[in-house]
Amino acid sequence: MKYTLITGASSGIGLNLAHIFAKNNHNLILVARNKNTLALLKKKLESLYEVDIKIISLDISGETGASSLYETIKKKHLRVDILINNAGIGYHGKFLEKDTQSDLDLINLNIVTPTILTKLFLQDMIKAGSGKIFNIASTASFQSGPLMSVYYGTKSYLLNFSEGIAEELRDSKIKVITLCPGPTKTAFEKMDRIEKGLFKNFHIANAEDVAEYLYKNIDTKKDILIHGKFNKFMIAFTKFIPRKLNLILIKKIQEKK
Repeated sequence: MKYTLITGASSGIGLNLAHIFAKNNHNLILVARNKNTLALLKKKLESLYEVDIKIISLDISGETGASSLYETIKKKHLRVDILINNAGIGYHGKFLEKDTQSDLDLINLNIVTPTILTKLFLQDMIKAGSGKIFNIASTASFQSGPLMSVYYGTKSYLLNFSEGIAEELRDSKIKVITLCPGPTKTAFEKMDRIEKGLFKNFHIANAEDVAEYLYKNIDTKKDILIHGKFNKFMIAFTKFIPRKLNLILIKKIQEKK
């Protein structure tokens, strides 16, 4: 039996991905730290759809967390056919005003975890001869971000890392795709009150729309998916303006928080 593994499945994009994939008859492995939330989600999905739902309550941050998740799934003899590295965190503020541990927490979850999970499950997919990996990055991947420098840096890494692997696997039946949503109503924005400041003059997508966009493009031949026409335009536009000017503009936008 094949499963789709979704990290960060208890809220935001991950939660909506769980609903959409279950609706389309995918058996799921849902991962998040909140056991009670996962249990309720499992009960709801299994009552609505004829799918098998496995839940794993675990902190998957960093090398230890990612390896523990993989080992747990292997012990249960579950085959992951689609991996969606969705879990991530971020913060807003000047780099020097944040403690080092906050930076390390962000780097561990946003970089180390998806890197290790991609490597471990990719090895299994190669042996099986099929599989897909979706790494959830951001439109922030395409530029630097003053006042969110570490977050932007982690998303840039994830995009370049994923794109490189996609090319390495060009002649195989395995696909690695990077999804780059723009500002989205998720627990991350809610936590930092970003929607009230940083993005108040911009359209903020619904997590459900982003999840539906991913599923609509599940068989895409593209390496990168950018959600939203405006986001596609802005990414294209920034290629034609000097990087220094782009940095100034981003800083001014984020100073409005």
